[in-house]
Amino acid sequence: MKQMKNILLKIFVLAIFVFAMNYIYEKWFYEKGLQEYSDIINLVRKVQNNSDIIYIAESSNYSTRANDTDKRAISEFISEYYPNKRLGTIHKGALHAGNYKILLEQIPEDSDVETIIVTLNMRSFDAAWIYSNLETALQKSMVLLKPYPALFNRFLLSFKGYDVKTDKEREVQFKRKWEKDKLIIPQGLEYKNVIEWDKTMAREGIKNIDGTINYKTTALACHYIKTYAFQIDINNNPRIKDFDAIVKLAEKRNWNLVFNLMAENLEKAEELVGDNLVYLINENRKLLIERYTNMGVLVVDNVDNISDNQFTDQHWTTEHYAENGRKIIARNVADSLKGIYPTEYFKVKDTLQMASCEFFHDCENKSAWKQMNTITKEQAYSGEKSSKTGQGDNYSITFEWPIVFIPDSMLKTIEINLKILQKEINHDVMLVIDASGYKIENFLHEVPVSELSDGNNTWENINYKYNLPEEIKKGSLLKVYIYNPTKSIVYIDDLKIKFYPN
Repeated sequence: MKQMKNILLKIFVLAIFVFAMNYIYEKWFYEKGLQEYSDIINLVRKVQNNSDIIYIAESSNYSTRANDTDKRAISEFISEYYPNKRLGTIHKGALHAGNYKILLEQIPEDSDVETIIVTLNMRSFDAAWIYSNLETALQKSMVLLKPYPALFNRFLLSFKGYDVKTDKEREVQFKRKWEKDKLIIPQGLEYKNVIEWDKTMAREGIKNIDGTINYKTTALACHYIKTYAFQIDINNNPRIKDFDAIVKLAEKRNWNLVFNLMAENLEKAEELVGDNLVYLINENRKLLIERYTNMGVLVVDNVDNISDNQFTDQHWTTEHYAENGRKIIARNVADSLKGIYPTEYFKVKDTLQMASCEFFHDCENKSAWKQMNTITKEQAYSGEKSSKTGQGDNYSITFEWPIVFIPDSMLKTIEINLKILQKEINHDVMLVIDASGYKIENFLHEVPVSELSDGNNTWENINYKYNLPEEIKKGSLLKVYIYNPTKSIVYIDDLKIKFYPN
């Protein structure tokens, strides 16, 4: 009995000692540790006591394109619609739901926060992100914020009590996952996993016009496969567990919860890889929407709302959007919030770059149309330059514009004016109106230039009007250009495009 009392006394003294040490550490040393290892806490502290709504995200919120006129973040655009609600932002590159949960737990329970908007990034469910080489640093930055005694968290940090792996070990993890997980779709898939699909694409490649492999485009297609060719396992995917935990936290705190399902470049996925990859993306989209809607979350579906030209990274897969893309996502989120704040909504003037339905390029200015590589000083109708086609340069300077930015009322008739110089009539040269997108069969309207001009070796004016079919509204991108697959040189200048009602 005496021995037992001694043991209990020692345990009691040890407990008092540990408690005192934890108190001392928390009182005088914890803040210094936070600022050194977990300074992301400052983003939470900045908004926790002066926000009604908090938007938490990775880099999709704040990334911009160099030529954006308005470089505000998605969350800042959202706040315009609710001027009487204080909207705070927590964002940092590469964050995911596991980090979001830890950060949201830091918000005091007595704060004024009413609503949490959480970025739901589909890519974060993929093995390459789950086992990213950034994960060790992210895990380290979160250790001191975990819901354990401060001193215990410090010991975890000191003795690397978190997920520490080398880049090589991370690579082994995601490649093993790519090989292990079987891909199953109703229409059948000739590749049983990501590894096989990726290897086949790399071997067969995407071809240039002359039949050679375009290695840059092929590499991008492979990356799309490795990024999006997965099917979410709700029982084992750690991101599902993370988002589920956020739902429970919101319920506990009595927060309104919104998941902002971010836009993916379906147009590029369709173009590079095809229907099977788009199918997998849409199946994961459907799963996420159904799961979290059934759990009482307001899910804003932006997956297919942004056209290819609004993605700032054209050689990688990211959710980084140009100005119009960010504004569209913000508008969709704001519209959805009307269910929570019906009397607080303020209709914002639509500032999307879509007011103009007339476009012009004289081959002189630096306006970023496509095929600018065809600009030459050899001939010109006005100024010093024109667009040269033929002899391998099949496509003239090309008008390219997102269809969503053209009002439906104006998307009835297109009028095309341009100047053309050709030595002879060439029946193979075409004026082309091209619409594309994963929701539409590729639309191609071609008119032989020989029907519109005389080919008399002088500059001529071409004027062509065309009534656009209704199906054009299903497309994502509209293009207008001259197609010249011949060896005969044709010059184009002063290309003007106008849309108007019938």
